[in-house]
Amino acid sequence: MKKDEHFSEEQLNAFVDGELDPEEKSRLYNESAHSPELDLRLCQLRKLKELVRHAYDDVPPAKRPGGPALRRSGPFGGVLVAGILLAVGATAGYFGQGLISKAPAAKPAPTAQALEQTGNYLLHIVSGDPEQMQSALAHAKYLLDSADEGEYRRVEIVANERGLDLLRSDVTSFAEEIRTLQENDVVFYACARSIQRLEEKGVKVILVPNIQQDYTALDRVVMRMQDGWKYEKI
Repeated sequence: MKKDEHFSEEQLNAFVDGELDPEEKSRLYNESAHSPELDLRLCQLRKLKELVRHAYDDVPPAKRPGGPALRRSGPFGGVLVAGILLAVGATAGYFGQGLISKAPAAKPAPTAQALEQTGNYLLHIVSGDPEQMQSALAHAKYLLDSADEGEYRRVEIVANERGLDLLRSDVTSFAEEIRTLQENDVVFYACARSIQRLEEKGVKVILVPNIQQDYTALDRVVMRMQDGWKYEKI
């Protein structure tokens, strides 16, 4: 399904989150009233966001080479999120969603290849534990190093909550590791909402260089899962 040409992905996400100004919101309402495609897109995005918002906090961290043992934070896990994405895809009439990876370097089963892009990984950091941060960075490097010859892997890291400390220049002890990964095309995202909450508490947030901060963590997770990326929570 083609996305509406008149509105960006960021505008649609902001609309669903109730963050558009009244003029833009009115324009989008009017447009969706005359565009079944846009109306379907908004319904799909709203449903997907609500389901992921409910589920992604319970996705267990992936087991990483040399990292801490797998921890399960709830009864849901990757099966629930994968099921959500399949259900939403069936409802909306397309299949672009990714599956949760529990073994990031493993080859996917043939039945899963149509639903996941094995070269694309989104790592989600919520922990302020330095060992977990170090493990996440090591895992990103492992994903790059373990790619088959001729395979190009795309890796992004999004941080929110306490995980934002990884990217704060006055807090992190991993600035050099981050810079090295950036030189290898790893893109880092700092959750815009987490930054806003800290600033509302009077905390001045200064990030290490070249950190993207134009998405919330939820928006980035939803967007990349729609694009078929594997999602791994650290």
